[in-house]
Amino acid sequence: MTVIRWTSGMAVVVLAALGGGAKDADPTKKVEEILKQASQALAKPDYDQAIALLTEALKRDAKNANAYALRGIAHSRKGERNDALADYEKALELDSKNALAYASRGALRMESGELDKALEDFTKAIEIAPQYTIAYLSRGSAYNIKRDYAKAAADFTKVIELDPQSFIAYANRGQTHLYNQELDKALADFDKALQIEPKFVAGYIGRGIVYQEKGDLDKAFKEFAKALAIDPKSTEAYQARGDAWMEKEEPDKAIADYSHVLKLNPKDVRARVSRAEAYTEKGDYESGIADFQEALKHHTNNPDALAGLAWIWATCPKAELRDGKKAVEYAEKACKLTAFKEATFLDTLAAAYAENGQFDEAVKTQEAALKSPNDFPKKELEKAKMRLQLYRQGKAYRQSKPRP
Repeated sequence: MTVIRWTSGMAVVVLAALGGGAKDADPTKKVEEILKQASQALAKPDYDQAIALLTEALKRDAKNANAYALRGIAHSRKGERNDALADYEKALELDSKNALAYASRGALRMESGELDKALEDFTKAIEIAPQYTIAYLSRGSAYNIKRDYAKAAADFTKVIELDPQSFIAYANRGQTHLYNQELDKALADFDKALQIEPKFVAGYIGRGIVYQEKGDLDKAFKEFAKALAIDPKSTEAYQARGDAWMEKEEPDKAIADYSHVLKLNPKDVRARVSRAEAYTEKGDYESGIADFQEALKHHTNNPDALAGLAWIWATCPKAELRDGKKAVEYAEKACKLTAFKEATFLDTLAAAYAENGQFDEAVKTQEAALKSPNDFPKKELEKAKMRLQLYRQGKAYRQSKPRP
């Protein structure tokens, strides 16, 4: 059994290569040693070395499904999605019961927004290996994205049943409770995760976010500081602290934290979008547009980046930056990608319609957005209601000019 461990943001992924590749081609002892070395390279992480080692293993045993699956993981971690997918497909061609390949392909599909296909892969991995905890963890994360919190919590609880010391499962279930605004349950799960593993960075981040949601920013900042003391390169901790600075209406400090994330990982789309939003908040619309567009270069269907651009083009106080037609195009795409269920994107689409002179559509869309008042940040809900009145009067919305 080959085990690979690495830490990436809020999740520690533990993948086990189940089985020994194609049944008619048992790997040699040398290939097994190379796979072990590749696993160690993945854990460092040194993805280039892992790819080189696994390519060497495949020269020796071209039918080793696990080698393809592991190389796919390395390619995925490097952002080489096409190469990763090709390796997963080859692994499954060689071994149709390779749970590692199914789970890994599912993770890749989840990152690409193909949630239904990802769920199929995770479920297939679980059918093959019912004790495979990483498949439950991954499927639970997919359910979280789909906002099916009951199924997500059930998967994380299953992992806890299989492994009562799984601090990852407690943290992931805490995240589910957090999404569902069950803050006390979330806090209890993060506390349990940290009781099991006191140096678990994601536990402190999660706990900090709970305190932020409870309105206690001072406690939140202390938790993020604990996380960064353990891991000064934690992009998730900088991201979370940046979000807290935004909550405190200090966009400059938020921009500094998001910039630190991008220094550590220039391809981090979430940090790029968050920094764009912070620039927009402080009135630096040109920098906001540049960051949103850069984010779309890495993830062409990122709904937050699409909606962010649409918001600027629809509501910017600088007339030369407004473009109602493009705002509608991008906002509609963001809404379609989220099945018209994201209230804040509907709010953006309504603003775009208004800028484009489509006030009847603006009113209908804003009314739809306000049917989900809990989806709005507290300070934005009243502004959203005010925008509806503007649209009824045949007026477009303009952001306030930033203070000098």
